[in-house]
Amino acid sequence: MSRRALLVLFILVSGCRADVPRLESAEKMAYSVKPGVVRVSAYATAELHYPASAIRKIDQQLRDEGHSVALRAPTADDAVVETGAGGSGSGFIIHPEGFIVTSAHVVEPTRDPKKLDSDLRRNGAIAALVRHFPVDTLRSLYRDEELDRFVTPLAEASEIENMKVVNQIELSNGETLPFAIRSFSPPLTEGGTDLAVLKVERKNLPSVPLGDSDTTRVGESVWSVGYPAVASTSDELIGGWLSRESDLEATVNPGIITAIKVNAAKTPVFQSNVAIYRGNSGGPTVNKDGQVVAVSTWGHSNAEQIKFLVPINVVKQVVAEAKVPVSAEGEFNEHYRAALDDARDGKWLDAKMELVRATQLFPHSPDLIRFGRDAERALRDLPMWRRHPIATGSAAAFVVFAFFGTTFLVVRSRKPQFPADLMKAGTVETLVAPSGASVSQAMLGKFTILNGMRAGEKLGLGGSGIRIGRESAICEIVLENPKVSRLHAEVVSIDGKVLLIDRNSSNGTYVNDQKIDKRFLKDGDIIYFGGRNAVAVAFHA
Repeated sequence: MSRRALLVLFILVSGCRADVPRLESAEKMAYSVKPGVVRVSAYATAELHYPASAIRKIDQQLRDEGHSVALRAPTADDAVVETGAGGSGSGFIIHPEGFIVTSAHVVEPTRDPKKLDSDLRRNGAIAALVRHFPVDTLRSLYRDEELDRFVTPLAEASEIENMKVVNQIELSNGETLPFAIRSFSPPLTEGGTDLAVLKVERKNLPSVPLGDSDTTRVGESVWSVGYPAVASTSDELIGGWLSRESDLEATVNPGIITAIKVNAAKTPVFQSNVAIYRGNSGGPTVNKDGQVVAVSTWGHSNAEQIKFLVPINVVKQVVAEAKVPVSAEGEFNEHYRAALDDARDGKWLDAKMELVRATQLFPHSPDLIRFGRDAERALRDLPMWRRHPIATGSAAAFVVFAFFGTTFLVVRSRKPQFPADLMKAGTVETLVAPSGASVSQAMLGKFTILNGMRAGEKLGLGGSGIRIGRESAICEIVLENPKVSRLHAEVVSIDGKVLLIDRNSSNGTYVNDQKIDKRFLKDGDIIYFGGRNAVAVAFHA
């Protein structure tokens, strides 16, 4: 065997020994859960119309009681202030056909029209008082539990107009959909399970697998996942510098199960120190495998380390009573979980292919976009034999077959065969020119697509600077194959010759089975964009 062959073999063996980057278990857990977590909004907005006479009456009453006030008098007899009631929380998808679990208290504000009207009046009355009286005076009344004496009569004297009710969920990719309540149980403080099952009209959604809470033990690590208001643009302090897109990033907080208890109705309840804040309610609490073991429900503002969770087996009972199916794997989950498993095993090429299929079903997900970037980085760090399996396989074959003296015969036997009529130049069906340029009548040559749905299609190269790739917005020749990069290659003319240039494509450009960075084309050359199993094209001068 020649020295060159030995050197090639040494490089290949060295590449095989290199460590392959893998997706860590904690990363895999977070990636698997977050796409299936949603924000649930149930609120109303309105206008509160209140009489100026009511404000003047409150002013006189405060003065009679000895309060020093400086009234900012209404400018009209019928004053108006904006009001609102309700809020938002978290939830998670349990079935790809649009079934979602959340806490009942998250959707409760808009269920009772009378209570909603009362909340809008009260919140509007408080806003009106803040408009007309010093805040320090109102704070003093609130501390002394005297504020309601003024809020209640003002609310009763007012009218609600232009009320708008919002019941919707926001998917992790930004889609918003209205929901219907399929099942509702009162909060824990009222003897219920504080659970609600919602339904939206959307298919192939990412769902979160449910675990078995009976196997959960004290001391077990858990993670709450959701949308806390203090980490979003809705927060008064943080919201000023976070982008709106950041609201789609679910927060993953760690903790442990600190006690297993039962409520007054003898229903099991988990106690935990996991971080749960306003907005987390209804979100999943998962184990290390990404399975939901509980629902984040309630925490006391004066006991930061004591939070309560509804075990998932209680959720399963409520879901079964609502006759909602669970544990169904949709098409998105099949591809996405396969991508995560491949990444865990270091099979980044396979992971990337599965991720492309999942993204087609659930586009614009920030987690899928970030996972895709992880895959790109991992592919760049892969050893040569994994990053370019076709090229390194050919090199290995050359070394082995050179040793036996049969290289030519074996390579020829592996060469793809295309029908003879496809290999002919034929008549051009489409004349392609660079974007913005007029079509030149003096063509550089012709391409004939040899495989796939477009096999036999003939393209005329009508000018220099023709770009080839998967992205129609930037390429003149569009090849719709996931192994083809967005901008894969370019054809240019130099001194009357046709030069093919690879534009740093992910899966490479090959001319007659040789990977190239750039190559002057000759009549009859066979070009592979993305490898043998992607797109094959014949060049005719």
